[in-house]
Amino acid sequence: MKKKRFFSNHSKSSAMVASLIVHAVLIVVAISFVAVKVIIMEDPTFEAKRVQRPKMPPKKIQVPVDVKKRKPKPRLRKRIVVNKKAFTDIKMPEISGIKGGLGNMGGDGLGSMGFDMDIGDLFGGNKSMGNELVGTFFDLKQTKDGKPTNMDDGKYIAALNKFAKGWQRNRLNDYFKAPKEKYASFFMLPVMSANAAPKAYGVENIVKPKHWAAFYEGHISAPETGRYRFCGIADDVLLVRVRGRLVIDASYPIWKGKITNWSSDDDNNRKIPMVVNEHMVIGDWFKLTKGKPSEIEVLVGECPGGVFYCQLLIEQKGKEYKRVPYGNEGQTRPVLPIFKTKEIPQELIGQMKIDSNIATIEGPSFGVLE
Repeated sequence: MKKKRFFSNHSKSSAMVASLIVHAVLIVVAISFVAVKVIIMEDPTFEAKRVQRPKMPPKKIQVPVDVKKRKPKPRLRKRIVVNKKAFTDIKMPEISGIKGGLGNMGGDGLGSMGFDMDIGDLFGGNKSMGNELVGTFFDLKQTKDGKPTNMDDGKYIAALNKFAKGWQRNRLNDYFKAPKEKYASFFMLPVMSANAAPKAYGVENIVKPKHWAAFYEGHISAPETGRYRFCGIADDVLLVRVRGRLVIDASYPIWKGKITNWSSDDDNNRKIPMVVNEHMVIGDWFKLTKGKPSEIEVLVGECPGGVFYCQLLIEQKGKEYKRVPYGNEGQTRPVLPIFKTKEIPQELIGQMKIDSNIATIEGPSFGVLE
């Protein structure tokens, strides 16, 4: 039979085909199983609900930075070069006995080392050191332009009398004025040549030693509140005003009542010996308040020439002073302090030729600056 023979002849082939079919089916089933497994095992995804958040402006982030301060550059020290020769030429004055401290040393002493130690002379210093009265020198024999005024003793006294009526300085400005000023802290000038004043003001070559006047002005202050008065004498002129009031005219006796009409009310006026054969003029009392400056004006002058002197002391009411005898009747007199606005340099004290029975340098200073 042809059908049976066909299968028998092709049995091996049929088995192979069948095997292939079976394997194919198994492969398809396996693939399907894996695909399904993969799909099933995939991780689920979730979608979160959106939340509306407020919008905030961005903040600036400040990061602290440790900044080190710059150290200041060190200052360079100035190098001082010393002139050896100038240094060896310095002469130091005697230190012992100096009153008022080293500030009163002068000459070739500390002044040569750069310190300003102006001693000046008995008419005053050449520059202000504080607490002085400023002095201006006038020559009444010539105008401010240097023309002669034909001055004589009578005209000189009349000119000072005119000035003293109102103490208007412009009445002296018509006369020759020395270009140099002096700065005085006392008025204790012994008997000397009348040419000493023009020389002190640097005009001795153009001003003859007569008919001159020196006007001083400034302020004083009392070391303690109280009543004070000036005492003194001059040859020829010494007038003092305090706060616009004339408190003493200690001019030479022959000029009494001719320059001013001032007179003392003290019973001992012109009875106590003072200079040569002249006697002390005792001034009026006036009040000074501690720490309160008061204006003071002083006029000194020389009329005929020859010699000149001027000495001004001060007395405090109620103050006890050393007393010394004088005369032949057992009288005593006080030794009064020299009027001064600061301590007097030692170099000038010797030039004053002070009579210890009349005056003393020991006493208060009436300068405004402490």
